[in-house]
Amino acid sequence: MSDVYYLLTDKPNLHHIFPVNFIKQSGITSQIESDSLMNIAYLSQITNLKISDKNPLDYLKEYDESGLEVVLNSHLIPTTILEWSRGDALPEHALSIFIEERVNLLLEALRLKLEGIEFNVFDMGDRTNNISS
Repeated sequence: MSDVYYLLTDKPNLHHIFPVNFIKQSGITSQIESDSLMNIAYLSQITNLKISDKNPLDYLKEYDESGLEVVLNSHLIPTTILEWSRGDALPEHALSIFIEERVNLLLEALRLKLEGIEFNVFDMGDRTNNISS
């Protein structure tokens, strides 16, 4: 069993930037936001296990060294979360703000990659539920 554990520790894992149990305990957002693709990043399994359900403000402090902003930018993760960590305070609706900023980073990256190709963005966050019972 220990051999398998150590073999898998460097494999990529999906990591919730705002961990699901942290979100549930803090009551900061809805389940939909916590499971948003914009709340996901790849980390090595060992790092994911180390972070576990920690508050992002706390675990980011452990990794806040020269070059972290470059890593966050390369993964389209808003550096705002790093600013929050350094200030030791999450604003109200932190995950919603984070997700919106990450969507904007993703859209900008797509615009650069798809230069010359027109595409439309539909904001489903403002939709109303028109399903009748």
